[in-house]
Amino acid sequence: MKRSLSDQNNATIYQYQLVKRVVVRPELIISHLIIAAIFLGFQMLVFGMNGLFAWLFGFAAVQLLHILILLVTFIQVDEAADRKWIWRINPPWIGFKPANDIALQLFRRVHRHLFWLGICVIGVMYPWATPALMISLVCWHTWLLAPRLLLSLSFRKQRKDGVLRLESKEASYYHR
Repeated sequence: MKRSLSDQNNATIYQYQLVKRVVVRPELIISHLIIAAIFLGFQMLVFGMNGLFAWLFGFAAVQLLHILILLVTFIQVDEAADRKWIWRINPPWIGFKPANDIALQLFRRVHRHLFWLGICVIGVMYPWATPALMISLVCWHTWLLAPRLLLSLSFRKQRKDGVLRLESKEASYYHR
């Protein structure tokens, strides 16, 4: 027998209100992909076939670096370990992203760790990497995180205790 919510003593209702929605326009996605193509052209023009291999290897290495940093960050940030993260290749959220809704403060913290630790790890690899590979690593790292960092900037004036939802062509911020 179903009872109404007013009859239930322990019923909890979460009502979230949409505060801000950022729609990712197709022109922005195309521009973002064209930047990767220009980057490939630059690598091949300057470094030849080594540039192509560095471009491909750099993408894979940065993805591996991001998963390692996310795992280390999950040790630091207890709430992030409860969330499921998935790998997607749908622009503009290429790479690892939260599968479900995530607290805005947690999203910012995880991506701040991801950005700065990634830069540090790439910097440590400087003595052993070729110039083509270093350029590739830095560019891929920046290119993959740019949409999320810009999204974080666009929500900077919002309250920190809200919830962020990333969908294929938009990002929405909700608050109770």
